[in-house]
Amino acid sequence: MMPNRLGLSAYTLPHFFEKVIEKYGANPALAVAGQDPINYTEFGQQVVVIRDNLHQLGLKKQDKVVILGQGSPHWTIAYMAVATMGAIAVPVMDEFPDVDIEHIICHSGATAIFIDGSLYQSLNLPSLDELKIILSLDDFSVLKGELPAPGRKSRAGRKKGSASEETSLVDENDLAEILYTSGTTGHSKGVMLTHKNLVTNLIVGPEILEFIDEDSVLLGILPLAHAFGLITTLSAIYAGASIHYLDKKPSPRILLRAMQQVKPTAIGAVPLVFEKIYHRQVLPTIRKQPVLRLLSRFSLTKKLLYRIIGRKIMEAFGGRLEGVFIGGASLNHEIEIFMRAGGIPYVCGYGLSECAPIVTASSVKDSKIGSVGHAIPACSLKIEEPDPESGIGEILVKGPNVMAGYYQNEVATDQVFTPEGWLITGDRGYLDEDGFLYIKGRSKNVIIGSSGENIYPEVIEDKLKESVYVEEALVYLLDNQLVARIYPDYSYINSLESTRDENVIAANIVDILEEVRQEVNTRLPTFSRIQQVIEQQAPFIKTPTKKIKRAEYVPGYLTTTSDSFGS
Repeated sequence: MMPNRLGLSAYTLPHFFEKVIEKYGANPALAVAGQDPINYTEFGQQVVVIRDNLHQLGLKKQDKVVILGQGSPHWTIAYMAVATMGAIAVPVMDEFPDVDIEHIICHSGATAIFIDGSLYQSLNLPSLDELKIILSLDDFSVLKGELPAPGRKSRAGRKKGSASEETSLVDENDLAEILYTSGTTGHSKGVMLTHKNLVTNLIVGPEILEFIDEDSVLLGILPLAHAFGLITTLSAIYAGASIHYLDKKPSPRILLRAMQQVKPTAIGAVPLVFEKIYHRQVLPTIRKQPVLRLLSRFSLTKKLLYRIIGRKIMEAFGGRLEGVFIGGASLNHEIEIFMRAGGIPYVCGYGLSECAPIVTASSVKDSKIGSVGHAIPACSLKIEEPDPESGIGEILVKGPNVMAGYYQNEVATDQVFTPEGWLITGDRGYLDEDGFLYIKGRSKNVIIGSSGENIYPEVIEDKLKESVYVEEALVYLLDNQLVARIYPDYSYINSLESTRDENVIAANIVDILEEVRQEVNTRLPTFSRIQQVIEQQAPFIKTPTKKIKRAEYVPGYLTTTSDSFGS
């Protein structure tokens, strides 16, 4: 097991949190961006108060508690209170439709819920009537349930605030969390994560990335109800860093304002953040001047342009950024080149909810363009049935981070584990001679060419998104043709038009997308060239980590394995 800076003797969240408070008590801990943070001692005290209230309300070890709301200090306090008393947290995305939230509450068998006041008033959730305990995430007030009168003995009959007692009651293999996936297939399964899964994984960030420590300032822009966002926060707590949360959804304006207020040293982000920066700032800056367009055609001068633009972006980010951990989806190759040349320190990682979630990572200095890093300590990777030429095959994982299974779904659990206990990730990739992993795409998305070639839609989509005219893209097989459904960058295209005639603009978009298709095809093997382009007139429906939900657009996606020409 990996050495750790807290000297943990047990991999449980109560033991982890007890050590954190002992070591970092005076350090700033949690804040809303632009406000003063509470320190770790105050963080611990608030967790004890909420934990004691949960005990007095009748909550017991291994009861399930839903946490529904936007990421905030209160969200984090609620999560730690639930986890350190041995109950099971059920984080839920506040962006989920009512029907999905209702399903999760019912399927998990939740006893209690922490919920934002605005959601409590606006959501149509009949299951709330069945819950015994409802608490507000706004101020922790009890909306349903009854606390004993002052001076009366609590229902649980226990000593209040005993951290060592909580620690001794929780085992490493106890469930700590049930995390419901919101993947691109549309299925929703409850991933069962133990204390050991989470604690061994939260150590990874600070120990491998090398840019998170007790002097770090993290701007939390990822949803805490997603595995990536939660582990980023837990890793920062492990290191004694201060964490600052947005109080609104991260639009570009709100994000840049928070960057200037917080001046973060570290950020966890999905690729879409930097895709938008590249398309909205970098490419327009280059294309608006003929001399810059000329310079961008040559590798050396393009890197010089990227360096100049990168410095301005670093200033806009507050000027102190030491590292960005990027995950949740693949990062476009050209954007990686820009970030590296522009001096924006970043590292890509790979993971999935079923692995708590980190599987691979690396330090900034050791990272390789195109790779998502090497296997984290105590975690093993294997490529199943690799192609003899490319080495590409199914990625399998084994380690202490791998889930206990899917909640109340033995069939699905059996389907994702081999007889030897390897987790089948559903992703395809290869390992280089140094053990660095390269992802090619989802196994389910692979299209078989007319002569048996493997076509990876994600690779083609990345090339499409390098165009200044393309904001989002989805590639799939339709009527035996390889189709690219493209959501154009309408704001950029419209800015080029001298007329506001909608018919003219619409005709131009058709021509532009055809030019994009032809240009990208020159950079693709013959067997994977796009045969048809479809204009997507609204943004694609996406998961919380901003991956396109393919099941919404690809015919038969949920009922087929992989498509093939001529089938």
